[in-house]
Amino acid sequence: DNDGHQDGFELELTATVSGMLKIPVIASGGGGTLDHFCDALTLGKADAVLAASVFHFNEITIAELKEFLNKSNVPMRMT
Repeated sequence: DNDGHQDGFELELTATVSGMLKIPVIASGGGGTLDHFCDALTLGKADAVLAASVFHFNEITIAELKEFLNKSNVPMRMT
């Protein structure tokens, strides 16, 4: 329901699904701020996040997001 709104990911649903499955869960739809991505990976327990418009419209760069997540102690590949 949050896809395209950039109001944040469905954290409760993502965390529930992630806790039930033994496969990686990708949060998709809703990312609009750096905090939204961090919350999806920490509170939402997603294994990865997906976004389009924030990158297509240069609102957030991938480098900027990776730097923010790294400083927030979210493990990831930096290259």
